[in-house]
Amino acid sequence: MRRPTSVVVVDDDEDYRQLYKLWLPDEYEVIEAVDGRTGLQCIDDATDAVLLDRQMPDLSGETVAEKLRQRTVTPAVVMISSVKPDVDILDIPVDSYLRKPADRDTLLSVLSTVRSRCEYEAKRRELLGLADRRATVADAVRATALAESDTYQRVVERLERHDVSLGGAVSGP
Repeated sequence: MRRPTSVVVVDDDEDYRQLYKLWLPDEYEVIEAVDGRTGLQCIDDATDAVLLDRQMPDLSGETVAEKLRQRTVTPAVVMISSVKPDVDILDIPVDSYLRKPADRDTLLSVLSTVRSRCEYEAKRRELLGLADRRATVADAVRATALAESDTYQRVVERLERHDVSLGGAVSGP
């Protein structure tokens, strides 16, 4: 029998933690963390994925994401935030970025996609996460602002240099 998929939900808002727990099917084992510090303590090598709030007191989701990427084994990380995506999310080391309130189908689809990317070698996974965040930014930010952003232009050039797009991102490793 296959073990359940372990998901740590790190969010200071109890309503969101409970909502995600309700949305995830029985094959998911959900562990709740009320803040970033507790989340880091709950996340271990058996954790398959993390749903991570961006704005939390004490230790932000951005800091948690950075600390997770320094570990040798890193779960799939989906940042879910009420903060409108901007160019700054390109620097956050997460596999995907969703805006609250995300709907159940989107959450489950993104969770499945980022989990499958964990099978890729680290560099490819990093580039696919960057491509995902770039697409999120492109949908949320005015084209003129993107054209003026050095950070955004560097990301586009990096992705083009590595020939990375999200079109084939979900296919096999």
